[in-house]
Amino acid sequence: DTYCSRKCYRLASRKVIRPSKEELKKLVWSKPTRQIAQEFGISDKAIEKWCKAYGIEKPPRGYWAKKQHGKI
Repeated sequence: DTYCSRKCYRLASRKVIRPSKEELKKLVWSKPTRQIAQEFGISDKAIEKWCKAYGIEKPPRGYWAKKQHGKI
């Protein structure tokens, strides 16, 4: 009963504070989600869920491998 709603309770009980939409978009397009997840101490699936919640499109599969070899 200490929170005004269930939504407030869920926001307060998060272990990691989400970055803003703009900040997350920059991160997702600057390095692989696995690397971002390690920095936040969460799973890459959580990063995927954040992107879905914000409506951010992630790089396609194989993007980072191609970029590493200079094909992008």
